[in-house]
Amino acid sequence: MDGTSIETVENTHHNGLPTREDLLQRARNMVPTLIERAHKCEEMARAPDETIEDFKEAGFFKIGVPKTYGGYEMDYDILCEVIMEIAHGCASSAWNLAVLGEHAYTITNSSREILDELWGEDPNVLIATGNDPKAELKPVEGGYIFNARTSFSSGCDHVTWWISRGTDTETGEKVGVLIPKQENVRIIEGSWQVSGLAGSGSKDIEFKNIFIPKKYVRAGPESPEWGGKKAGVINSATYRLSQQSTKPFTLSSVSVGVAGGVLESFTNSMKERYSRFGDGLAEKQSIQLRISESAAEYDAARTILLTDIRESLEFLQNEEDIPEEMHYRNRRDMAFCPRLAQASVDRLFYAAGAGGLDLNNNLQRQFRDVHAAGAQVFLNWDINATVYGRTRLGLEPGGPAGP
Repeated sequence: MDGTSIETVENTHHNGLPTREDLLQRARNMVPTLIERAHKCEEMARAPDETIEDFKEAGFFKIGVPKTYGGYEMDYDILCEVIMEIAHGCASSAWNLAVLGEHAYTITNSSREILDELWGEDPNVLIATGNDPKAELKPVEGGYIFNARTSFSSGCDHVTWWISRGTDTETGEKVGVLIPKQENVRIIEGSWQVSGLAGSGSKDIEFKNIFIPKKYVRAGPESPEWGGKKAGVINSATYRLSQQSTKPFTLSSVSVGVAGGVLESFTNSMKERYSRFGDGLAEKQSIQLRISESAAEYDAARTILLTDIRESLEFLQNEEDIPEEMHYRNRRDMAFCPRLAQASVDRLFYAAGAGGLDLNNNLQRQFRDVHAAGAQVFLNWDINATVYGRTRLGLEPGGPAGP
């Protein structure tokens, strides 16, 4: 791994597991290297292999893996903090961590048989997802035949398993399914050509006549495994966070992290820059005000995001679920934090002038990435804000369908 070695920042608990601060420092140490790789990441339309290997070496993918399987079994807010630090350097790389890291929490709510197969030999096994409303599972002896072309499969080049949904053609029931990488699973190259988060590698995947054993059809979230019980986790709260109203905070963390990186780099650059008339830009009140406003938005977004997660976790220590109003608030905030991040970046991007447009300047990439990150369906402001507003007015959530 590039940068300061893990050993120089280690401050582990007595059980040998890294602390929160260990992980955050490892992430901070990677930022310069991630900035150097950002152009390559974007050009390849996926995260470089060495970046994924660095994440594995640093233990980032093990944050949500149960201790039973060699993971750290840490709370969800720690993953989000690490993502924010990584996004200081490269949003696309952070997006890979946000998606693949979150799936460790989701997949923990599976049967022990599945978990043994996934993580029995390697806690760094990675799982991607995809979306195809037309995906079908046709019942056959011993299982199903699965056909789909899913989209937005972030990080797909680095995984050996997928999670998807499909419709049982016999019963019409929507079910979840696990799919191991195999010959009839094809990544559609060239299907991810975008202006922002280009390195997230969110390509289309074709699943053609894939046989799915019955054991790979996942139980619903209220199954006996819910809360990581089959994995023997000690703290089940973090594995009972809502898939819709809390898990997407990893995606919001990318936007917030980009804003933090822009704020830091812009502030440092202003200390050294001079106008064409020879006066230091740091002395200009307009620059000082822009930094203050953007810093306030970044701090607010970070605080809101982490507070919502921690309050949800605290509630789940003693309750089966968080209150409905907390679900709606979380959905509102996971969409609002990226808006704060975008405003923070936009203000500084404008102040950077024409120099910020240079393709060799990381700022133009950060500007594109922070807007692309906010376009993710779970972070849709119109949907989530409508649901929150209706409930505050005493109406049924209604409105546009949730993501």
